[in-house]
Amino acid sequence: MALVAAPRTQQRRLSALLDRLKADPLRRGDLRELDAQGRVNEIFTEGDWIVTYWPDHAVREMRVVRIERVED
Repeated sequence: MALVAAPRTQQRRLSALLDRLKADPLRRGDLRELDAQGRVNEIFTEGDWIVTYWPDHAVREMRVVRIERVED
């Protein structure tokens, strides 16, 4: 929802961020947290955006859990 509601320039920035994460799905985030299933979720921050995801090592993909925009 955050992506759709964002202004076009922010959509492009977020899309570029997701493309970079997609290129390296096993990349370690800036922070980490455990989810209810005990999986390690990576938290990547850039500018106004926070993306929470977990890497699916078996298929070399990333599963995006949450996209948030930081509001002042």
